[in-house]
Formats: sequence, C-alpha cells, structure tokens
Amino acid sequence: MPFKTPSGESAYIREHLMKETDPVLKEMLAFADEHYVPVLLPESAAFLRQIVMLTRPEKTLEIGTAIGYSTQLILRSGGKHVYTIEIKEELIERAKCYLDRAGLLPRVTFFAGDASEILPMAMGQYDFVFMDGPKTRYIEFLPHIMRMLKPGGVLLCDNVLWNGMVTGERETQKSKSTIVHGLDAFLAAICSDPELTTSILPVGDGMSLSIRRR
Repeated sequence: MPFKTPSGESAYIREHLMKETDPVLKEMLAFADEHYVPVLLPESAAFLRQIVMLTRPEKTLEIGTAIGYSTQLILRSGGKHVYTIEIKEELIERAKCYLDRAGLLPRVTFFAGDASEILPMAMGQYDFVFMDGPKTRYIEFLPHIMRMLKPGGVLLCDNVLWNGMVTGERETQKSKSTIVHGLDAFLAAICSDPELTTSILPVGDGMSLSIRRR
C-alpha cells in the first residue's frame, strides 16, 4: 500500500494536515491507492512542499518519478523545472498525462531508464535533488549526486528509516535486510561527508535533509 498504517503520532499529524483539494492531485492519490503505486506519505508530502517553498530551486533532479506526484508538488511549490528519472514507461506515460492536465508538462524533462545507468552520464548542476528511487542504490547514486549538486544545494531523500527497521525500532525482515543495510550505509555516508550538513528526520517513513556547504 502507498500509505502504511499510521502510528498514533502519525495519525494525529495527518488529522491536522491540510487535506488535498486539487482535483488532479486527489485523482493521483486515489490511483496510487487503488493500484499500489508508492507515493509520498501525507506528512512527507507536506515537508517536501515546505522545503521547495523555502529554496525555490531553478533546477531539480528527481530520482524516481512513479506517477509524478512529487514532481507536481515540487513544481506547484516554487520549483521552476524538474528533470526526472523513471525506469517504468507505463508510469512515465501516466505521469505525463497528469502533468499535462495540470498545465505543468512543459516544465518537466523525463529520462526513461535505470538511474544507475543514467546518472553516470548525467551532466549539469542542480539546486535541489529529491531521491525516492530504489533504496538499495541510494549509496551507489550518492557520488553522482554530489558531482551535480551545487554549493548551497539541497538533497532530500525519502524512506530512509524504512518502517523503523533501520533504527532497530522494528526487527528487520530477512527479505528487507539488503535495503536496511544499504540505507544504513547511505545515512552514515551523508552524515560523515564534510561537504554536507545533514539531518535525519522522523517524517513519514524517515527523510534525510542535506545541504551542500558553500
């Protein structure tokens, strides 16, 4: 399911967050729920919006488009242009449809394929990077992101606590051990990198926020 069962704390937060009223975004959330497409949890979506409102990035790199829900949030919150990577063609087409209906499609550039193949060849400098792709590869993607993240730029990553398994709050399922070890290595890397100032936040399924030092 896109939305994990909330704890009492999460349920309280979601109860107080402003409910989505935009018809396109509401339809996207309904589609994600019906078709088991992972999208941002409500509290994570609110946090993403706030960070984008504060930074107002000219160029955003997004790793993991899915149906374009976070893409739309970035653009609707002050982001100027999003360059987004997605491996599944059917999700790209659906994302394009929703973006077109919202009048946002001209502000998005799609890269279709595996991020592990696209990122090594990617060029340019980005003000903001949002990573919500395959969790086992966060650590693999980091050197490429650092090569393209501007001084003062922001790296925001979702699902970094993986339902409490990374912190040990919940026992790691055997099938999830590779993900948990990968995320643990990634968090250690971004917290120890002298080029980054990083916070790990218990927002949604865990988010990390890193700012590249100027």
